[in-house]
Amino acid sequence: MKRRLILIVCTFLGLAWSVTGLAQNQARSDRVFIRDLEGIWMNEAYLKELRASRMPHQSAKKQRPVVVAIKREGRVYPFVSTDFEKAALMVVLDVEPDLKPDSFRLVLGKKNQPTSSDEASYVWFKGKRNAENKFDKLAIKELFMMNGQWADYEHIGLELGPAVNSIVLSGKYKDRKGREWSFEDNGKASFPDKSFYYELSINDKTAKCEYFEAEDLESPDGKRFYGYAWRRGELQLYEASVRRDRIRCEPTPFAFLKPQ
Repeated sequence: MKRRLILIVCTFLGLAWSVTGLAQNQARSDRVFIRDLEGIWMNEAYLKELRASRMPHQSAKKQRPVVVAIKREGRVYPFVSTDFEKAALMVVLDVEPDLKPDSFRLVLGKKNQPTSSDEASYVWFKGKRNAENKFDKLAIKELFMMNGQWADYEHIGLELGPAVNSIVLSGKYKDRKGREWSFEDNGKASFPDKSFYYELSINDKTAKCEYFEAEDLESPDGKRFYGYAWRRGELQLYEASVRRDRIRCEPTPFAFLKPQ
């Protein structure tokens, strides 16, 4: 059972090589560099569902989660696109302007080396800078997960985990006995009797419930699973385990938590 996607980003040698641009007559103030696009971009349709329900699996059934990540590794900018079931890994070679205002395309190669225009892949995007001269939203014609369909994407930071944690679980809580519980953006959880690091599952179609994987040094494999659900503004926690290669939650919550 695939409970999380492991993406291996290779370290490439040398400087990125630029394919010939489409147009060079735009003003320098309109120039977009690769570093201007660095970070995690998530499709807005999924984010809307996630913010409403705070339950990733439920949201994924309504809107497919798609992430585009551009993160610098040394002198290279790997490009990763994923829906958390499959992934594509490329290298950003250049950003080229279009003849149309606020329209550009990423030039992608399989490796960080001189690449002909016939061998390169192109991902078109449109966007305007905000008042801080940064991009916080883009329309992207994503090739690998969306088959070239246009969709709106939102910049959610440089790391996926903290961004999703902040939407779904992060905060301080009290249970019905007045005990304190907490989940932090950085993946640290504190229960009344222990603290540990956790990782949310975003798109596991085999799971029977929402869950997060927890660090547990006392278990044979160092892992433990907890289920959760948001109901009527209350966070309910469940014991969970792997059965028949699927995460399954117990039917009754062991904790009822009110946000503070």
